[in-house]
Amino acid sequence: MPYIIYDLEFTVSRNTRYSSEIIDIGAVKVTEGENGLFVSDTFHTYVRPSNKSVLSADTIQFTGITQKDIDAAPLFPEALNQFIAWMGTESYYMCSWGPDDRTKLISHCRTHQLDVAWITNHNDIQQQWSRTVRKEGKFRQLGLAQALELCGIEFDGTQHRALDDAINTAKVFIHQFDQFKLETNCAADDEGITSKVVYSSSVEDDEKDSPFGNLAHLFKSNE
Repeated sequence: MPYIIYDLEFTVSRNTRYSSEIIDIGAVKVTEGENGLFVSDTFHTYVRPSNKSVLSADTIQFTGITQKDIDAAPLFPEALNQFIAWMGTESYYMCSWGPDDRTKLISHCRTHQLDVAWITNHNDIQQQWSRTVRKEGKFRQLGLAQALELCGIEFDGTQHRALDDAINTAKVFIHQFDQFKLETNCAADDEGITSKVVYSSSVEDDEKDSPFGNLAHLFKSNE
């Protein structure tokens, strides 16, 4: 079963009337071969926002994505079809760095009246990896750059670009694979994810999710 390690980037807005929208999807397919896990394929597409097609200055500054990139991009339903087709018909695990990507995928699918049954076997590997390096029993959510540093791996590419972040997340996933436990679940059954463990390490599942805050609040705090 392949592992789909993916990342999304969103619009950033100071205006709370507009919710953030997906503008960048990047993913790598990790497959098990004779010599272990390896990246067998990659996927990338920009996504044109439906509600506010003109990117804010904050979005451009944070992601480096330009208006030209977005103008030529498909809308979310078409971009999602491309992503699902790339993942293939074989059963797969989906892994992201943090809980926000899954939440945003579900909300976008609901908004566009699209099925969510394809969001299966989803795992937050940021939470799991963060547990393995906690100190004195205290949970400390690690950023991707911190995780790479602890693994002795250099960040390759540009941060906050979906494909680059997915590639680097895959590096942590492969390096620390025996530390993860992977769960089976389906977003269509329960958006809270009721799941069973099918792969487990010695790490105990005793912490709650600690999701990222809204990026808009970060910008507001600097005003």
